[in-house]
Amino acid sequence: MHGPAAVVELGAPELRRIVPDLLASPEPVVVVDEAVERRAAVTLVLSPDPERNSMTEALLVLRAEVEGDPWSGHVALPGGRAEQSDSDLLHTAQRELEEETGISIPRSDFLGRLDDLHPRSAHLPSIAVTPYVAWMEERRPLTQNFELAGHAWIPVWELASPARRSSLVRELPVPKVFETIEISGYTIWGMTLGIIDNFLERIARERP
Repeated sequence: MHGPAAVVELGAPELRRIVPDLLASPEPVVVVDEAVERRAAVTLVLSPDPERNSMTEALLVLRAEVEGDPWSGHVALPGGRAEQSDSDLLHTAQRELEEETGISIPRSDFLGRLDDLHPRSAHLPSIAVTPYVAWMEERRPLTQNFELAGHAWIPVWELASPARRSSLVRELPVPKVFETIEISGYTIWGMTLGIIDNFLERIARERP
């Protein structure tokens, strides 16, 4: 995914207005239930900067270090696995967001969803992840639970900046280079970077 360089900074009111249409068409890619054992949902929360209302920021979280967790210590989006009590995956996204951050966002403020991800690795469970995009008009205090070790609000235009792009090498078990975003002391890569780039590519498209 190499579309972020084309993104221009949009004011928060305009971004809030156009995002639902940009997420709806073309329809997001869906991984069918038969292809996976489990499902999960995450939320890309967008909110106007309280000090500069014209600027939109995105919420990123830092996962706590947990032995046996394949995403331990990663920069991520709030979310987790679906439970049988969830009415649908959007409910999963809402529940996980509130459990991890204390932020409750109504269904009416979920703007749409992005492409499903199906990470394929011998080290990861067979799971499909559905990313949702939500809007929080008024910034509310965040209360981290035990699953998180930190969080940051990052301007969307900085996520799109080519100057923030870098790379890292992981041993998996042979060396492999991954694209990253380096910002505010965080290294964003892997699935989280894929979700962010999917969002940036959509808002970089011609307006409906």
